[in-house]
Amino acid sequence: MIDLHAHILPGVDDGAFDLEETLNMARMAVRSGVTAMAATPHCNLPDERYPVWSKFIVSQTEVMRSALQQADIPLQIYCGMEIYGTLEAPRLLREGMLHTLNSSRYPLVEFPFYDYAEEATAVLDTFVRMGYRPIVAHPERYAYVQETPQILNIWTDLGCLLQLNRGSLLGRFGRRAERLSYGLVERGFATCIASDAHTSTVRTPWLKDVYDLIGREYSFELADLLMKQNPKSILGDHEVETEEPEWF
Repeated sequence: MIDLHAHILPGVDDGAFDLEETLNMARMAVRSGVTAMAATPHCNLPDERYPVWSKFIVSQTEVMRSALQQADIPLQIYCGMEIYGTLEAPRLLREGMLHTLNSSRYPLVEFPFYDYAEEATAVLDTFVRMGYRPIVAHPERYAYVQETPQILNIWTDLGCLLQLNRGSLLGRFGRRAERLSYGLVERGFATCIASDAHTSTVRTPWLKDVYDLIGREYSFELADLLMKQNPKSILGDHEVETEEPEWF
């Protein structure tokens, strides 16, 4: 499996707090069947909690690769960011301040959880017009999407892709997020499922349970698509072929 969303870089954001925790998370991911992972720290937050930019994240990712090699942990790490979707984010990405997933056409973009539907749509439209294909991080957790899922019809019509959180499918973020995440899988909206891991004890990078869940509830072909094939295409900067979902 390939995990496209994990806060595994040490001491960068609210994820792994030091290198030891990074290695613990990496070992857990490998035990669960993960072979590759995108390191996606928070960036571009309006309150500047994590003032990190592309050059720093690229260098820290290389440091982590060396640490994994020295620790003999067979996990490939790719550089990425969880870009906070402000109106200036597309410009910052074009100027090289922000980073897509493995330098591909695919930026991973998150939004505020409340009262941001109109702004989020404007940001995504700008990314698309600039030639990117944004991946929306955990849309099932946004209150305005839960209340008005028809927003996703607009986002997917723009060409955006949707990344679901493992924890949402397991009921860790409440019933509304759980129901919507299953609805997105069933209606064909979901592009990939990722851990959004922060530690080795809470919100972990263990993906085997949700892979098995998708396999049992739907099919293992779908589990492979969402957790192996589509993530591989994204990291390789290949086109992700999607069928038109059953719109809300």
